[in-house]
Amino acid sequence: MRSPILESRVQPPRLVAADLDGTLLLSASHELSPLTVTAVRTLTELGIATVLVTGRMYRSAERFARQLSIDGPLVAYQGAMIREVSSGQLLHHDPLSLPLALEILEFSRRADCSVNVYLDDELFVEKRNAFIERYEVISGMRAYVVGDLTGFLDRAPTKIGMGGHPDTVTEMLGRLRGRFAGRANALKTWPFFLELTTPTATKSRGLAFLQQRLEFSASQVLAFGDSYNDADMLTWAGTGVAMGDAPVEVVAAADCVCASVDEDGFARYLMAQSWFPREAFDDYA
Repeated sequence: MRSPILESRVQPPRLVAADLDGTLLLSASHELSPLTVTAVRTLTELGIATVLVTGRMYRSAERFARQLSIDGPLVAYQGAMIREVSSGQLLHHDPLSLPLALEILEFSRRADCSVNVYLDDELFVEKRNAFIERYEVISGMRAYVVGDLTGFLDRAPTKIGMGGHPDTVTEMLGRLRGRFAGRANALKTWPFFLELTTPTATKSRGLAFLQQRLEFSASQVLAFGDSYNDADMLTWAGTGVAMGDAPVEVVAAADCVCASVDEDGFARYLMAQSWFPREAFDDYA
């Protein structure tokens, strides 16, 4: 961590940036807790914008934004796509180039991994298997089976994902980083899943893109995250908060640590701040 654990941030932030899985969504249900919903709506009443910053597809994340009454920008695909929730307007798109995507698909052909291709905010796979079915449950999205992905893909995809046994995913992550260093950003987002985006598609860059639109500086951002793909955002923000069960590398990128997602760490961190009203949370004391 860049500084000791902070019990309180004296000044309120201009913007709160929050990851979804492992940060706002409960581990078992992959849903928002009532306390989290109340906390975000309280931020809105205070005039503090909340931006969801996630690796999920936009459509997969949109329903959570609406549950939280967020109608502004949503940063999806690790920062590769930003849309306005209220209008659906595309504000930013940073896809993998088609030649690079095809090279990645060819490179992964013999790997013991299931491959996801994200195109036009839809999910395409070669065939159905247990991993794909698990992914559909978590994401709430339907996968379309198209057969050979290299023959199917005819334009630049937003992201490529690969899933499988955690050991296989770790081994594949090393191979991908060795082959595509400087051309694609490969990150493990779950023990059983990794993602590839352009090197410029990161959560911190996604937030930086919104600075002028939402009139904030990095120093005015309070960010929450739990995984490797959140580390750059936690470092970039004025205050970065790692969830209680975050890996040590993510904790090192943050300013402080809160409780885990299943302990409502996000909301309880806010409730501990002197600028955050507690009246709405009497039922949760």
